[in-house]
Amino acid sequence: MNDVLLYGYWLQQIQFGNPVFGISQDFVYPYPALAPMLLAKLFGGQSGILVGWATLVALLNSLAVGTLTAWGRAGKSAKLAALFWVSFLLLLGPAGVARIDAISAAVAVFGLVALSKDRLVLAISLFTFGAWIKIWPVALAVSAFISAKKKLLVFYAAVLSVAAVLTFALAAGANSSLFSFIFKQGSRGIQIESPIAMIWIWAAKFGVADTGIYYDKEIITNQVYGSQVELISFLMTPAMFFALAITVLLGYRAIRAGADRNQVFAAMSLTAVLDLIVFNKVGSPQFMTWLAIPMMALILFKAKKLWLPITGLLLIAFTTNLIYPILYIDLMGLGDLSVVTLTLRNLLLIAMLVHANLRLGELSKKKSQPKALA
Repeated sequence: MNDVLLYGYWLQQIQFGNPVFGISQDFVYPYPALAPMLLAKLFGGQSGILVGWATLVALLNSLAVGTLTAWGRAGKSAKLAALFWVSFLLLLGPAGVARIDAISAAVAVFGLVALSKDRLVLAISLFTFGAWIKIWPVALAVSAFISAKKKLLVFYAAVLSVAAVLTFALAAGANSSLFSFIFKQGSRGIQIESPIAMIWIWAAKFGVADTGIYYDKEIITNQVYGSQVELISFLMTPAMFFALAITVLLGYRAIRAGADRNQVFAAMSLTAVLDLIVFNKVGSPQFMTWLAIPMMALILFKAKKLWLPITGLLLIAFTTNLIYPILYIDLMGLGDLSVVTLTLRNLLLIAMLVHANLRLGELSKKKSQPKALA
């Protein structure tokens, strides 16, 4: 839970009178991410932020499961979605609860429940606010916009949500640091757990000169170095946006073909989130938390042929837990078991991206009707 201790340090710096992170001082997250950190500190009290964070995440996840299942009154699909969520978190381990992503994921679950009840304004507001905590729920917001019949309503809800966040920041004296989380990510190198990093991980494993792992003290993470790392790192961001553009196109075609809107949302969300992970030069273990919400949407909206993505995502969660924290020290030494496990996890991510694209592509070929789970 080292990141949570870092959250406490950031809050302490603000308390000491330093500029507010994300508003008047550069920050790796959008400034609303400070809100759950502050709540955790308050919940922890004299026991400290670690206890407070665990309490906050437990409460949010319990509330999310309760809301999703209507406190036990919901149908089979909602209960199966909740069971998947809890199982996924159990397999993913500490990274699924000890990072800011746990908060954005819980907010996204609330948005998913709102969407399932056709409460579009609330759903898109929650997805948009979630993106102001950690950027990834923007994939859900875009998917909701493409799949929605009332696109103008969704657009206005998103704009108003963004305007509210910006207005508060400007009132608090925001400067260019308001958008620093975007530029800080863009300047990063290639983190060792990202799929693209496997090129240099295996090169170092086979003894290629001037290739290996180093610790970046500014970013506080381990990254790879070697031939063409800077060039590939630069190209990963446009590659990600290109992949997202293809996902948007496939989603739009599916809607035009008359596919069920909820299933288009679910399939498009899974594809877009996988785009954000597979083409990301950062491969933090907590990113895998993002995958659970689109999978829950597929279950909730009664998509067919779910055994493959469910199995694949649960394996991704389990292998990620093995990599971090269990085998992480071994990975620093390029140990056989850790490198093979990381390679397997990343191949699973790529395979799931291919599967998600095929699923989304199928929706654009003919009209799709929701079917009950077997």
